[in-house]
Amino acid sequence: MNLFIDKHILYPLKDFLFVSSCFHCGNRLSDGERRLCSACWSLLKEIGENDYTVQVLKGRFKDGGVVDDFAALYYFEKGQVLQSLAHSLKYEEVTSFGVGLGKKLGEKIKTQNKQMDFVIPVPLNKKKERERGYNQSDYIAKGVSQILKIPVLTDVVHREKYTVTQTHLNAQERKENVADAFSISGAAKIKEKTILIVDDVITTGSTIQEVSRTLKEAGAAKIIVGSAGLAMLGEDV
Repeated sequence: MNLFIDKHILYPLKDFLFVSSCFHCGNRLSDGERRLCSACWSLLKEIGENDYTVQVLKGRFKDGGVVDDFAALYYFEKGQVLQSLAHSLKYEEVTSFGVGLGKKLGEKIKTQNKQMDFVIPVPLNKKKERERGYNQSDYIAKGVSQILKIPVLTDVVHREKYTVTQTHLNAQERKENVADAFSISGAAKIKEKTILIVDDVITTGSTIQEVSRTLKEAGAAKIIVGSAGLAMLGEDV
């Protein structure tokens, strides 16, 4: 695969190719638009702090006792723009979307005056990362890092288990699927630190809570979670 190097991040060649139409709706792109038109960006449903889904998820995190706070950008809706974005980021190597979403997430977190020491993307299992060629959460973390001016750590949390895709699992099955899936190396880096964990889409929160538990057990003081997308309650995504 042909690659360009840009500030220590490898971008696939197709990210730089000229694309004249919006990848979601197919309409012609205007000057200054890249891959996704302004109309489709405007269709993304922003998440409100008092939304029912947000309150329920905060309750789950509180009951779990390892996530201290979280922020998310948009609702993940089947057949809508964010699903197309997530699919392109995961499977079509359009990694610039990840950096862009990360910058938007960083701006949202910045307004909330949260103080963090490091950004850690949710890791893929090494086998899955080799199959895909990259971890989409790394690019979201890069965008967040550029806004919040805090370093990204990709060598601390490791996914040991090759977990099956969670797409069609219920909440309990997701929890069991990721149990003891993560390990820590270099725990001294995160001891007594506040960590921002970044993922692309949160559904039940089981993966995020397992990563958070692993970090807390290794000595992290506080865990904040950031996500580009959040599945509405009742959706199987």
